[in-house]
Amino acid sequence: MSRLNSIYAGQGPVLVMLHGLFGSLDNFRSVALHLERSVSVLRIDLPGHGQSPSLPTLSIEAMAEAVLDELDAAGVTQFRLLGHSLGGKVAMCMAGNPRCTGLEQMIVVDIAPRAYPPHHQDILDALQAIDLQNLEGRGEADKLLRPTIGDAGVRSFLLKSLYRHDSGRWMWRFNLSQLAEDYNLIAQAPTIHTRIEQPVLFIKGGNSDYLEASDEPEIQRVCAQPSLKIIGGAGHWPHAEKPAQFTRVVQEFITS
Repeated sequence: MSRLNSIYAGQGPVLVMLHGLFGSLDNFRSVALHLERSVSVLRIDLPGHGQSPSLPTLSIEAMAEAVLDELDAAGVTQFRLLGHSLGGKVAMCMAGNPRCTGLEQMIVVDIAPRAYPPHHQDILDALQAIDLQNLEGRGEADKLLRPTIGDAGVRSFLLKSLYRHDSGRWMWRFNLSQLAEDYNLIAQAPTIHTRIEQPVLFIKGGNSDYLEASDEPEIQRVCAQPSLKIIGGAGHWPHAEKPAQFTRVVQEFITS
């Protein structure tokens, strides 16, 4: 497989950042700008997202192996890991892989190490219903998504990945057909082969229900040193909704 798309900037210890489903490395751009003053930030497009190549199967395990391959290819031997949502599942899968010997700390943003009932089917259906061949632009796409996806913030997030190809045709930056096909694999719990011994910080959006008190026993089972920070007033995207507070929480953890 060819290399994953990534951006590397900053100085000091390496922090690898992994975005969530339908996202790209751009999702962490503003937070990364602040963190780059004290650490080297490596933002990676997950397989099938952004400008990274896709995989025959977009399972959490396959994505984790691909990111580990990318770190090997980039010569990154010691690193901290931060993953949001799907990226958090991929990070946990990496951390529980015997290959992952250079991990020092991990931050998991608003996701637990468990299976989630499929809840993106409406979004997948709405995206697939858009006729990209005849689409006139983002405004039209927004109008087509509105009946299914009422939240303007979610529509705006999705439409960041809509771009006009050199051919003049509109395209998604994520592999929509493959994500739809493999969605049940993405909804599953990450496979964690060995207990994660490094310190792990879970960040929860105060208004989000992705991370619950009932997840604690499973977190304790797979992580030897877990801790939790709640960002009040934030939903599932605390890095976008409360960037200053999110950045401070991350900085405090990685310098502790």
